[in-house]
Amino acid sequence: MMQQSGEKQGPNSQVVKIAFGMAALLSVAVGLALYLFADAFGLDQETAQWVAVAFLIAGFGDYIMLRYWDRMQAMKRKREGN
Repeated sequence: MMQQSGEKQGPNSQVVKIAFGMAALLSVAVGLALYLFADAFGLDQETAQWVAVAFLIAGFGDYIMLRYWDRMQAMKRKREGN
């Protein structure tokens, strides 16, 4: 079923928000773990730093998607309504 523009968000939207939130937290945690335990993973410090930064950027991207998900969905509904 399609949601009307005046209706509240459905459960699918909440699932997506939870998924983005968990992905953001997991990315940050993995980046931190790789950086702190680089020697245990067999990575040199420079490589570990670059990989950790990449995970932090991915986590930040997930956070941005989480913050703007409602706005993007509202724009989508508006386009579909026209």
